[in-house]
Amino acid sequence: MIQKLLLLSCCVLFIACSSNAPVEQVTPAADSTELVIMPELPASVVLKNWEAGDPQLAGTIANLYQAWDSDIPTDMASYLADSTVFDWPNGVRVSTNKETVEAELRKWRNAYSSTTNTPFSLISLHNKDRNQDWVIAWVWNKWETKDGKKDSMLVCDNWLLKNGKVVYLNSSENRTSKSLSGLLNTALPAQEQK
Repeated sequence: MIQKLLLLSCCVLFIACSSNAPVEQVTPAADSTELVIMPELPASVVLKNWEAGDPQLAGTIANLYQAWDSDIPTDMASYLADSTVFDWPNGVRVSTNKETVEAELRKWRNAYSSTTNTPFSLISLHNKDRNQDWVIAWVWNKWETKDGKKDSMLVCDNWLLKNGKVVYLNSSENRTSKSLSGLLNTALPAQEQK
C-alpha cells in the first residue's frame, strides 16, 4: 500500500513539474494581508514590479517646476545630477553635465517671457526590477513667448532620480481640446504667472 502511495506521489510530482502552463507571479499586496497575482505579461514589459516610492521625490520635482517658473537656472540646476539626459517631445535628446547645465537651462528658459507649470498629479514609484526611483508628473503647462504668443499644453514628464537628483527626463506633450483646456484652467488652483 505504501509503495502505491509513493508511486502515485511521484507521478503527480512529475506531471506538475513538467507542465508548460505559464506560472503566475505572486506579489504581496501593499497592506501585506492579501496576495496579488501578477498576470503573465508580454516579454516586452521589462519594468513590471512597481511599488510606491519615496514621497519626498515628488516634492523634489514640484520644486523643480517652481524653479523653472521663477527663471533661476541655479535653482533649477540644484535638482539635477552631475549629468542629466533630457528626451524632449520633439525627438531631441540633450545631455548636460555640471559645467553645461546652467547655460543650457538659461537657453531653454530664455525662449519664454513667462511660464506656469501646474502639476496636478505627482506619482513617486520605485521599480524593484532595476532598483530605480521615478516620479511621473502630469502638468498643465502655460507659457508666453518673448514675442507675446500664449499657449498651453498638457505634459506628462517621467523623471528618473538617483540619490535624490534627476538623471533622466522623458517628456511628452498632449494638445488638449477646448473643453479639457477650460476644465484645467478652472479646476486647478490658480497660480501666479512669474
